[in-house]
Amino acid sequence: MPMTIQAIVCAVDFSPFSPLVVRNGVALAQRAGVRLYLIHAVYDPQDGVHPTAVFERGGDLAHHTDDARQRIQALMADASVDWEPVVRFGEPVEQTVAFVNSLPPCLVVSASHGVSGFRRFFIGTVVERLTRALNRPMLVVKPGEGKDHDRFNGFRSAVVSCDGHGYWQRMAPLLPLLQPDVASRIHMVHAMEGPLEEVTTDSDAVSYGQVQQALQDRLDRQLRDQGRRMFAHADQLSVAIAPGVPQEMVLRHARELASDVIVVGVRRSGKVSRWISGSTTEALLRRSPCSVLTVPEPLEPIKTGDHRR
Repeated sequence: MPMTIQAIVCAVDFSPFSPLVVRNGVALAQRAGVRLYLIHAVYDPQDGVHPTAVFERGGDLAHHTDDARQRIQALMADASVDWEPVVRFGEPVEQTVAFVNSLPPCLVVSASHGVSGFRRFFIGTVVERLTRALNRPMLVVKPGEGKDHDRFNGFRSAVVSCDGHGYWQRMAPLLPLLQPDVASRIHMVHAMEGPLEEVTTDSDAVSYGQVQQALQDRLDRQLRDQGRRMFAHADQLSVAIAPGVPQEMVLRHARELASDVIVVGVRRSGKVSRWISGSTTEALLRRSPCSVLTVPEPLEPIKTGDHRR
């Protein structure tokens, strides 16, 4: 089912990345003609003896609320858009997900902070956890060298990770919102991970290379047909299909093409399987040279294209 956007939600933590998140959110809300929400979750550490939050017993609840609203107001100074501040108390991922679920279909905008080592292994970053928990698309913005961070002009060049599950197809209505009206480029990438499918031929003596090439040609035609239907707004459309690891292939093309955003679907999986096999989405969030748009697996099953890994 294609996605529609009726609101923009900026998740702000008042870090140095927050102004970049807000600028992107304001521009997208203006372009879509929808309301912008800025949510900040005040983490409420619990005392080991008392069931109430530590700062609540000290009478700081009102102070934290006022401080957060003032800082949000400062971020939104001179912004000409319909917006609303939202301050919640509790674990940031849980509070953000609960608020987003109370809204009509929306796009969440956030930024990633570097966390490495065992902390990432066991709990992941807030953005990675949001990606797994949200049922809405999320744009994870990342500053880039040589880019004007004081204004958002859209993502001119997008690399779309096209896996066999087809979740990436749901974001087709979003790309015209994210990309400029002219000179936009889309590069569709599909990595052939699994064993080759059978290719029907008139001869039993078909080489491995011929089978592989026939499959690549068929997938290329299918993706180009899909791309022309789904991304009619794009001025340039290209397709890359080859055997390989999805995240490595997507990252390579994003770097070579100096892309502004990578689009990737999010599969729902447990922590154990992710620790063993890793996650394409999380690998891209950590290593991407540009912003990343994550598109969640729908709660209801969807029909996908004929191509497979």
